[in-house]
Parts: sequence; structure tokens; C-alpha cells
Amino acid sequence: MIPDELLDIQANLCQAMGHRMRLKIVHGLREGEKKVSTLVELTGSSQGAVSRQLGVLRNAGIVVAERRGTGVYYRIANPKIITVCDLMREVLAEQISRRSGILDDSNIPGSNA
Repeated sequence: MIPDELLDIQANLCQAMGHRMRLKIVHGLREGEKKVSTLVELTGSSQGAVSRQLGVLRNAGIVVAERRGTGVYYRIANPKIITVCDLMREVLAEQISRRSGILDDSNIPGSNA
């Protein structure tokens, strides 16, 4: 049995990743560190909104920040986060494909679906 403490940590991580803008930020960081201003451009959101979401990701241990001069640079804390995102997209693609197949079969005249 998995300890409750570990399940709580996992739930917090999943909750932090359960937001469209945070996912955009994580995907924006997959190629390497970026300044907040670059993440603002990538997400199409305000600097305040991006900063708030970066705070959530930082608190969850998903990203780390480093101040250099007047800029703050963010990067993924652990490259396995990217692997998790890639696997999740694979699962979603499979689900979409299955659902699409089910919908297609149900639209065929004379099918038993």
C-alpha cells in the first residue's frame, strides 16, 4: 500500500498540473529555461497571471527560479516532468482515437453499435 503522505504529494503535483496556463508554461520550458517575459509571450497572458501560475508551479516543485540581474529565469525542476506530460498526452491521444472510432462506428448505417 502506498503511504498517504506520498499520495498527498502526488495529488498536490497533479493539482498543480491541472491548469491550462500552467501546462502551457511547462511546455514552454521543455526546451530550457526562459524569462518571465518570454513565458508571457508564449502564453498570451498578462505578466501578473503568469507570475501567479509560476508561483503555484514553484511551490509544487515543478519549476525552479533563478534571479540574474533584473531578470528571473525559470526551468523545469526535474526533466521527468516532461516525460510525464508526454505520457499523459499519449494516453489522451489513445482515448480520443478510441472515442472517435466509437463515434464513427455508431454513425455507420446498419452497424450494431
